[in-house]
Amino acid sequence: MQNALLKNHPRGTIKRHTGLYVANLAWYHRMIQYKPIPKDDAGATLRGSRETFFGAGSLNINTGLNPAVIIRSEDGSYGCVINITENGSDFSLHAEKAVEQAIAKFAVNKISKDSIETALIGGSDSAKWKTTKLIGILRKAKLPMNEFDLNGMFYRKLYFDPKSGVAKVFREEVNTAHWNPGSASLSLNDGTRGFSEGHVGGVVTNATRFFRQQSTFKALREHIIPEHLQITPGKPFYLWSAACSSGVEAYSYAMYIHRLLTRARAGIPFMVFGTDINEKLVKTATEGEYDVAGKDLAEYGAYFNRYGTINGSSVKFGDEIKKFVSFRRFDLKNKPRSRKFRMIVCANVFQYYQDDAREHFLGNFISALERPGYIFANPLTPNLAKKIGLEVLSKYQMMRAL
Repeated sequence: MQNALLKNHPRGTIKRHTGLYVANLAWYHRMIQYKPIPKDDAGATLRGSRETFFGAGSLNINTGLNPAVIIRSEDGSYGCVINITENGSDFSLHAEKAVEQAIAKFAVNKISKDSIETALIGGSDSAKWKTTKLIGILRKAKLPMNEFDLNGMFYRKLYFDPKSGVAKVFREEVNTAHWNPGSASLSLNDGTRGFSEGHVGGVVTNATRFFRQQSTFKALREHIIPEHLQITPGKPFYLWSAACSSGVEAYSYAMYIHRLLTRARAGIPFMVFGTDINEKLVKTATEGEYDVAGKDLAEYGAYFNRYGTINGSSVKFGDEIKKFVSFRRFDLKNKPRSRKFRMIVCANVFQYYQDDAREHFLGNFISALERPGYIFANPLTPNLAKKIGLEVLSKYQMMRAL
């Protein structure tokens, strides 16, 4: 009888359990249960910079538009959720590495690959290419898999309990304004959600360029730097490039300020801090390598040759200027830390938001300013500026906090 079972089930092995022979096949492991929930009571943990989560207790993940891989041991003693946020050509590399690391982590906990269960949940229609690649990666790893909730445009929050094997999912239908901010007047939460997703990369990066907003450079040259050197001689000069996109504007300010201070023979330290909510854009900014339009190469070639290396239509910035620029992920709806900036530039975001969100951002900016401090935000809304106590400098299209 046992030989017959083995012959009929060549992919499995036979285990003896409570006096019965049971086929331990790939399909036998598909025990993870999918349970949609109508209301989100718990509030899933934000992803942050992590993409793989392990634990014996509940794993609560905000997966956004991305698919998620769930892995658990047969006995429910250990679980894992993989949620790859990479949106570029490196997605498969990230996913393969995450799956390999997960299998290794289970092995460290004395859980073999043939005694784990796997499921794929999500993502939205816009991330179908990720789903397809993950299916291929899981099959290559010879992991049995169920597929749940793969259709439609939804944000998802996942609550996975390895012990019970239940994966509860709260789905919220995507409003197109969430992922296409260029065509919408956004609320504060809509914008936070949309700009953090990879879908807005084209919208944002197409809206930025080197030495954009000439009035701000004029203000630095004619007013802000001279005033800083006069009223606070020797004090560091800090500029915040908020919602910096791919970082070209932050590098522009760093090069320009370095030139101004050098010509003034002012030996003060300075720093340009660039932040953006989109991790992919922050990574691009940190690398400091860009394709440059022919017009910009012709107009600003002296800067690119001075502070970087030009190769055809691309420029790569060197350490000499990169040491004056720092990038990190930051959500503008949060209040910044106590570092005081002389100037804050936010050129890419205000045009997409409603006035209540603009007021919130400006309040955060004011809290981070030196006095006098300067804010450039496009579009400039004089009535809103006056409402919250900012002086409008029409000559430079800027606002000043005294």
